[in-house]
Amino acid sequence: MSWDNERFKKCAEQIRWSLKGKQNPLGVPFFIYVYDPKDERICIRNFKDLARHLESDGFHIQVVYMGKILAYALRQTPYLEQGAEIERANRPALLRELSQNLPEIIAEMLLKGVNGLVEPLEGAVPSGKGAFLLRAGALFPFVHVSEILSHLENKTHWTVLVPFPGSHNPSHPERLRFLNETEGRYYRATVL
Repeated sequence: MSWDNERFKKCAEQIRWSLKGKQNPLGVPFFIYVYDPKDERICIRNFKDLARHLESDGFHIQVVYMGKILAYALRQTPYLEQGAEIERANRPALLRELSQNLPEIIAEMLLKGVNGLVEPLEGAVPSGKGAFLLRAGALFPFVHVSEILSHLENKTHWTVLVPFPGSHNPSHPERLRFLNETEGRYYRATVL
């Protein structure tokens, strides 16, 4: 799969539609744009440009870099001081524990906001507000996009777009493979 400008234009139309307050048939204003991980730079450039265009049309779009959110979240854990030592002692246990806690921590950061990283997404807002969660690949292997969206459901009414580095599972096209490695468990979002 290579970058598809026509599919991207359709995505932009759907985002604009949602920002205007049109109800998504799935009941949540969440969108996932699947792209080949090797197209990361093209993806970032295109979504940053889309955010600027939407802003110039009067919408409020915030671009959030998930790698920065993850780094901030990790600084809030007890592993900041002892991380390397704990990882050497039992890496699988550390990965398991972080994978259990980080999705909720990151979702809470998105909902409550973090000064300089993300303004709060929590609660009802007038239509016209959106958040593009870029660089989702930085969350691997700790956090799945599906887990974040699950924690955001019913807590925000912002239009949320997550460019998804990965692919569709060839044997089950309705399933998405994050970084072509793992499959998510929840995608109530509109997959574009």
